[in-house]
Amino acid sequence: MLTPAHTNWLSSLTKLGLLNLCLHAASLTAAPEAAPSIKLDKRYQPLETLARGMFYLETMYVDEDKVKLGEMSTNALRGIIEKLDPHTVLLPKKAFEQLTSDTQGKFGGVGIIVSQENQKLIVVSPIEDTPAFTAGVKAGDEIIAVDGRELTKLKNTDAVEFMRGEPGSVLRLTIRREGVKDPLNFELTREIIKVKSVRGEVLADGIHYARIASFQENTGEELTNFLASQKKSLRGLVLDLRDNPGGLLDQAVRVCDLFIDSGVIVSTVGRDRSRVEREFASKRGAHIGFPLVVLVNGGSASASEIVAGALQDHERAVIMGTTTFGKGSVQTLVSLPDGSGLKFTVARYYTPKDRSIQAKGITPDILVPTRAKKDKSVTTASDSSGNKQRRENDDDARKESDLEGHITSNDLSDLAKESAIATQVSKWPEPLRSDYQLVTAFTYLKSWTRFEQQRSSARPEEKLPPKVILDGSDQQPSR
Repeated sequence: MLTPAHTNWLSSLTKLGLLNLCLHAASLTAAPEAAPSIKLDKRYQPLETLARGMFYLETMYVDEDKVKLGEMSTNALRGIIEKLDPHTVLLPKKAFEQLTSDTQGKFGGVGIIVSQENQKLIVVSPIEDTPAFTAGVKAGDEIIAVDGRELTKLKNTDAVEFMRGEPGSVLRLTIRREGVKDPLNFELTREIIKVKSVRGEVLADGIHYARIASFQENTGEELTNFLASQKKSLRGLVLDLRDNPGGLLDQAVRVCDLFIDSGVIVSTVGRDRSRVEREFASKRGAHIGFPLVVLVNGGSASASEIVAGALQDHERAVIMGTTTFGKGSVQTLVSLPDGSGLKFTVARYYTPKDRSIQAKGITPDILVPTRAKKDKSVTTASDSSGNKQRRENDDDARKESDLEGHITSNDLSDLAKESAIATQVSKWPEPLRSDYQLVTAFTYLKSWTRFEQQRSSARPEEKLPPKVILDGSDQQPSR
């Protein structure tokens, strides 16, 4: 017999315009009587099939506890999502609440940003100054077990939820790392993760360092305040976006707006390909009177790639490091009636020169490995655009271009050995002074400021052109 609950459920479906079922009582041993034929909008006819199937299972399946309507609905939605891109996910209520708190800069856990790729849970980056970061978890690591539970037996969203917990409790992660034969085991103590979005340091001679860990609600304001506090002495800036997994798009735009005085910052194209939404620089308070180096690596994703791509296309900054992650899509987050959340992809984004970053990443203007190597094996190949690619035998440099302006480790080592620079670097706090890529960026900016000093002291008729730009295509200074 149809219970009042069943009748209410069918009535609700009817009100939604999905279907209008009128079923009679049926014996468990007899075939159910067919519902009368009804006319539906063609768009909703597949939903009628789904709803009928769920109804028959929920009311007649032999093991009642296996066909709870709520669970079937959730599993149906998960089945749909599994066929979509890895950034579209269904979040349980607790995970949804935690994700919302993440963008506000405070949450509990061990400090790992993850991505689902081909049914695998991959570390995009560990968050700076968190248990995972301190223990040595790296971007690109594959999480294969959480507290002894193999991920083959857990849904990825469940695995993420398992990584959360009470501060002070212990989490055991098993990780597979490329180039390492045996799995690695990490024992991490959970803590309240308070992420300061922007951290700044004064390096030397007017050259400053700003590290953006992720793009949160206050990132633009924090960076604005840092630049304002250093305005009088600022002669060069290293903007560090390494292992920055992204975050809020509007904050990435705001950061770009600090350094670009006009033009497009980013374009987004959604389902309607004829409709392009563009974000423009506002010209208010742009910091354009000093050279800028942006550091990136394989853990730089999404919003950080928007910033790097915009500054590169506008020739406002020199991009250094290794190729970025390659996440060129935009997601939105909505709440569902049961308290869960749905994060899904709504658009692709493009740099000011209409480059797509999706699955490609940003190739640096100057390729710098994580650490110097005396002997390196270099091979070349060509990508689809005809540009030569250079791959160094370095685990930290996953993909590199064969650019004529490539600064080799030997060149950089020679420069860094100059006594003045070595003395200045030795005064930096750790881990900055051991950061090879940062020392490289500092050395580059020091060379730039020397060039500026020489230019300003030259006689008018001998002055060099007002600007030297590193062309991203051939790396030759163009005047």
